Amino acid sequence: MKHLFLDESGECSFTKASGYRHFLITILSVDTSEVKKIKNHLRRKTASFIKRGWDKSKEIKAFNLYKYKKFGEKAILDVISSLIKINSLEISYIIVNKEKIENLSFRNASYGISYNYFTGVLLSELIFDDEFYEVSLIFDKRNKESHQNKYFKEYLETKIFGKSLEKEINVKFGLAGYDSKDVYGLKAVDFFSWSIFRKFEHSDNRFFNLISKKLKRKREWYIE
Repeated sequence: MKHLFLDESGECSFTKASGYRHFLITILSVDTSEVKKIKNHLRRKTASFIKRGWDKSKEIKAFNLYKYKKFGEKAILDVISSLIKINSLEISYIIVNKEKIENLSFRNASYGISYNYFTGVLLSELIFDDEFYEVSLIFDKRNKESHQNKYFKEYLETKIFGKSLEKEINVKFGLAGYDSKDVYGLKAVDFFSWSIFRKFEHSDNRFFNLISKKLKRKREWYIE
């Protein structure tokens, strides 16, 4: 069975108020037998950061570490270097240059539609093209992009089970939202999503290059 953990960077909005040129969906995949390794790696890193003075009340995320000089880039690289040692761990992503999407119907659709759509594209490829026929997907329930009123779960279930009907393939697919503070897989995918986003939004390849050998699917829309 594959355990998938979902994260995003940037913003799916097409309004002028949006401060990001890109929108990114990242999925971390790992075999059931190695899920606990993510927890073990991150617990050790968390303990070492707290010992060095990290505020326990603050969630350890890549962006948070990057802001503090005492930790910064070295701490992020340390976490990533540890996680990529997990054999079955792989990262897939779909990055979109929002400025290049000209279709007005899509741009003017309700907020969250693009998030649902691009997540569905990437997830569908992993399940049907890479034959992840037994899948558990975990997403951050605090994420505004996946609020229940955006029909996120219903959309993905319809897409996956509908496609399983079309292809006559039996798929075991479940998804659930949890608080990222409580799920180490969500903590881990945050570091990979941040690293990929740095490359495209800020032209900073250093973190991306470190994880390049762990990249499974790379979908780049309107990226030159």
